Amino acid sequence: MNRREDSSVAAILHKTLRTAGKILVLSCLFTLTVPLSHASDNDAENYKIRFTVFWWYSNPSGHFSDTENAGADHSFDLDKDFGFGSYSTFSGNFDWRFTRRNHFSFGTSPVESSNTRTLTRTITFNGKTYSIGTAVSADINSLSFSPGYQFDFMRRDWGTFSGVAQMHLFNTDAKVSSAVIVNGQRVVQSSSESVFAPIPAIGARIRWYPNHDSNRFVVDGIAQGMYLFGYGDFYSAKGTAGFAFAQHWKLTAGYQMGTRLTIHGSEDSMGFRLVQKGPVAGVEGAW
Repeated sequence: MNRREDSSVAAILHKTLRTAGKILVLSCLFTLTVPLSHASDNDAENYKIRFTVFWWYSNPSGHFSDTENAGADHSFDLDKDFGFGSYSTFSGNFDWRFTRRNHFSFGTSPVESSNTRTLTRTITFNGKTYSIGTAVSADINSLSFSPGYQFDFMRRDWGTFSGVAQMHLFNTDAKVSSAVIVNGQRVVQSSSESVFAPIPAIGARIRWYPNHDSNRFVVDGIAQGMYLFGYGDFYSAKGTAGFAFAQHWKLTAGYQMGTRLTIHGSEDSMGFRLVQKGPVAGVEGAW
């Protein structure tokens, strides 16, 4: 399995989040003896700042093509052509509740996957042809930032029901490369495409506390999406359960259908469908 150079933005962010996650876990260990908080004033979520950091065992799938109307030989499939498997990455979200019902949020999720396979068919990508039987590497990098807004329609002792709106800023790169021996010389061939796609999305979120007298255990679910007609579409969903182990900290785990992003492409730009999904586990802090 090959990786992009460490100087790429996605690789730098990936390493930064990995280091931040380790530091966060170590910090949590020092708070194990702090007593747990209880809901008060008929409000289970009495906080100003909340953040979550997840380890995400993501499985990528989808396909990439040169143009909107490209045939099968001008596209490649992550599963069929390159056998992409699951890998570890991170996702995170920051939530600032600046009034009782209004929130500003910011999320990020780096995707960095690669694999090398011997082609079972001939493909062409960005003007370069890769023949059957050639060992070819595919690298996919997608960096996502998502500033957003949340309004709590209901705030009760059982939890909250909210509407969410986010602007997802996707920067996606796809690269295909191979190295063959021609007349005793090693010849390297590569082709790449990139797309920056700002995608708005709206949806709903619910946080439910089964024990109304305590915020010790919570179930959290969020779903959002947007259909953009001829341009593409986007869907995202996540469900987790959290258990408090200290006053400000919860351990969380669940499943995340992180993104289902489709960009139809045009005559001079790449089109693709990229799906990221898998189990998540992490920590949530709130003050």
